[in-house]
Amino acid sequence: MSFFRRFVPGRSLLSMPTLRWLVISRFFSNLFFYSTTLVLFQQQRGLNFTEMFLMEAILSASIWLADVPTSIWSERIGYARMILLGRAIGLVGMLVFVLAHGFWLFACAEVLGGVAFACVSGCESALVYAALPAHESSRQGGEAFALLASASSAGFFLGLLTGSFLGAASPLLAVMASLVPSLFAFLAAFRIWRYAPASRATKNSEQVQVRQVLQRAWKTVRSQPVLALLSLWGSANFALTNAVFWYNQPYFQRAGIPVALFGPLTATALGLQLLILLRLAAIHKLLGTRLLLACSCFFPGLCYLLLPWVTHSWLFTLLLIAGVIVFSAWQEPVIAQEVNRRIADTSRATTLSALSLVGSLGKSTLDPLIGRLGDRGLAWVGTGLGGALLLLSIVALLLPLRSQRQEHGQ
Repeated sequence: MSFFRRFVPGRSLLSMPTLRWLVISRFFSNLFFYSTTLVLFQQQRGLNFTEMFLMEAILSASIWLADVPTSIWSERIGYARMILLGRAIGLVGMLVFVLAHGFWLFACAEVLGGVAFACVSGCESALVYAALPAHESSRQGGEAFALLASASSAGFFLGLLTGSFLGAASPLLAVMASLVPSLFAFLAAFRIWRYAPASRATKNSEQVQVRQVLQRAWKTVRSQPVLALLSLWGSANFALTNAVFWYNQPYFQRAGIPVALFGPLTATALGLQLLILLRLAAIHKLLGTRLLLACSCFFPGLCYLLLPWVTHSWLFTLLLIAGVIVFSAWQEPVIAQEVNRRIADTSRATTLSALSLVGSLGKSTLDPLIGRLGDRGLAWVGTGLGGALLLLSIVALLLPLRSQRQEHGQ
C-alpha cells in the first residue's frame, strides 16, 4: 500500500479530513457492479440502443434543469449539505433503477440521477477550493482534482473487475449489488458535512440574492467565453468516449469473449487509465494543454475507426477498446483545473453549474444520435464516433488557451 501511495497525486492532501472524505465519497459513488452487463440488463427490461442513450439524454436534461437551482441553494445552505442531499437522492435513484421495467421507470431513475449529480456538481470543486489554504489553492488545485479523478477511476475499476462475474450469473444481481456502494457514498457524505470548513463562497450568502448570483455567473461566462467553449468541448468528448462502456459489450460478444470476462478485461483497461492519471501532471507539463486535449480525442477516435475492421479478433478488439478508455481520461482533470483557475471564489458553484448547463446541451443532443448508430450496426458506431472524435481533436488545437511557456511560468 505504501508503495502504491507514492504514485498517488497529491497524497499529502488526504491528511485534510474534508478532502479525504470527498475522495472516499467519490470512490463509492463511482463503484457500479453492473457496468459491464448494463446492456444485457436493459435489453432484458425492454430497451434498445436508441432508448438506452436516450436515457443518457434524459440524465443530461435533468442535470441541465436542476444545476442552477441546486447551486443557488448550495450558496445558501453550504456545499457539504448539498453534497449530502445529492448522495441521498442518488441512493433513491439507484433503488428505482433496480426496480425499473420499460422506458418510463428507467427515465424516472435517470431524472433522480440527474438531480443527484446536479447537487454534487460544482459543490465538490467549490469545497476543494474552500478546504485548501487560500495561498495554495492555485498550486494544489490541480493535484486535488487529479486525486478526485483517480478516485473515480479506482471505483469504476473495482466495479468492473468484479461485476461481470455477478452479471454472468444474473444481470439483475449486479445491479442490486450496486446499492451497497451507493449507501456508502451517502454515509461518507455525512463525514464531509462533519469536517467541511465554512467555505469562502458562502460567508456572505445571506446578503446575496438569487438574481445577483446568476448575474455573477453570467458575467464570468460572458467575459470569458473560452469557459463555455471548454465546457461544450469537454461534454462532447465525454459523450463520445464514454459510449465505449455500452458498445464494448456487443463488440466483445462479436469477438466471442465470454460475459464473465467483460469486467476483468475492461478493468485492465481502467487500470492502465489510472496509471496514466497518476502521471498526468508530468504528461501535461510535457505536452501542454492544447496538445494533451487533442490527444485525448485523437487516439480514442482512431481506435473507434479501427474497431469495425477487427470483426473476429478478440485481441485487437480488446486493445482498441482499451485505447478508447485509456486516453479518454486525460481531459477531465485538465479542463477542471483550466476552468477553476479562471473563476473567482465568489459564487464558484453557480458559475460551474452555469457552464455545466452549456455542456449538457451538447451532450443531450449527441446521446440519441450515438444510440441510433448502435441500432444501425457496430460498423456505424466505429465510423461515426471515431470521425467525430478526430474532428474534436482539431478543435482542441484551436482552443484559445495559454501557451505551454505561459502554463509553466517561463
